Amino acid sequence: MSQSTGDTSRRERLIRWAVGLVIGGLFTWLSARNWPLDKLFSGDLSLARRAGGALSLSLINDAGVTNWSIKLANLAGYLGCLFVIHWLRVLRWRPLLLAFTDAPLRVVNRIGAIGFVAVFMLPLRLGEFARPWLANTDTGIPFGTALSTIAVERVIDGLMVTLLLFAVLVQVPDSQLARYPELQLGAFAALSVFGGATVVLLGTVVARDLTLSILRRLIGLVSNKLADKIIGLVTTFIDGLSVLKSPAAVATFLGMTVSYWSVVGLGIWLMATGFGLDVPLVAGYAMMCCVVVGMMIPNSPGNVGSFWYFMLLPAGLYGIDADSPRAIGFGLGVWFVQTLQVCLFGLWGLWARARAQSRDQHTQQEAPSAP
Repeated sequence: MSQSTGDTSRRERLIRWAVGLVIGGLFTWLSARNWPLDKLFSGDLSLARRAGGALSLSLINDAGVTNWSIKLANLAGYLGCLFVIHWLRVLRWRPLLLAFTDAPLRVVNRIGAIGFVAVFMLPLRLGEFARPWLANTDTGIPFGTALSTIAVERVIDGLMVTLLLFAVLVQVPDSQLARYPELQLGAFAALSVFGGATVVLLGTVVARDLTLSILRRLIGLVSNKLADKIIGLVTTFIDGLSVLKSPAAVATFLGMTVSYWSVVGLGIWLMATGFGLDVPLVAGYAMMCCVVVGMMIPNSPGNVGSFWYFMLLPAGLYGIDADSPRAIGFGLGVWFVQTLQVCLFGLWGLWARARAQSRDQHTQQEAPSAP
């Protein structure tokens, strides 16, 4: 690689990190500008039982007033949900890989653990390339083929969550929903993106050459380079979709996807009620959908700012003041626990991968050389 190429690559990485930091700073300011920081962080942490016998971790100020409190049973429940979510993501991805490799579940699990933390921590969704790269390195699957399986996940996830968001918003009275036009705007924007992508992708399944030809002409009116990139993404998705060759495989994948998002929403609701927010179960799914739709915007490192901004966006629909200490504690608590979980699992994945590589190297060194 030439010096100029290396400098360009390094400059691009710096630009991406800078953009990610700016995005994180913007959403941190948008969410935190009205926070009562003195009530949120000032006081003493206390472990005690609430009325009713629930063991809770509370922040109590000098006047003896509880600023926020989290039931430890709900926190434990959320940790259990995160464990289940990790395995559902791994088990959902593995069938997409089986058409190309017979890698054991432990290998797929460690790749997933590293890839999931990369997606969460790296800016501008750069972490999406971690799993394909690791799959190529550790199992021999071509990078583009592994990337196609990620494309399948993203399109299906986006469409499913967007439709769920519409289903959630339908239950909110029009007079109340009108106070939050950004929710409706985000829902329609997401539907336009993922719905349009689905129409194009279905068209390529039915009439691949014709659809790609029309798509190239339309986008080529704006930019031939952009047209080439989008055509590449579409064909990548089609290659990934081809692994789901039977109705049973499609049903299994969709079933795992529904299960995955069901547990995500349940976990968010557990944390909300654990912080004393009296919200229905559907509120957990509304918050989940807003986070996912919000992630359409390039993310900041660690999803700082944008994560809790979008999570608390629909709080007002359920009578919750998003700037109250309990609501803020909930938003930051979900982000912190999820960050801790993916980081710990990611560190385990890195350790397991290094251990496996060391074991393989030791085995090769001990193997008798061929005559």
